[in-house]
Amino acid sequence: MTRPSPAAALNGVQCGNVCSGCNRGIRTGDKTVVYATYYDAEGWVVRRVWCDDCGSTTIGLPTDGADEVIVEAVYWSGRVVGVKTVDRSRP
Repeated sequence: MTRPSPAAALNGVQCGNVCSGCNRGIRTGDKTVVYATYYDAEGWVVRRVWCDDCGSTTIGLPTDGADEVIVEAVYWSGRVVGVKTVDRSRP
């Protein structure tokens, strides 16, 4: 079974508005970096949201067996939109 594109699946997903790195609030219109993982039962799940200053655009050491992704997006009224995949642990 083919997994859905992370960019398509995460576009419009609701998320928090506090940076996981510096704890500053992320405002509507701010660029964000999002880390998500894929689980068969739940699909793509957002794990961390960073402001543009704190977010890394590469996956460090991969989690065993997990499909992980880093995407860039715009935070808009409680959701991430305009999502673009930047790095992924599996092709």
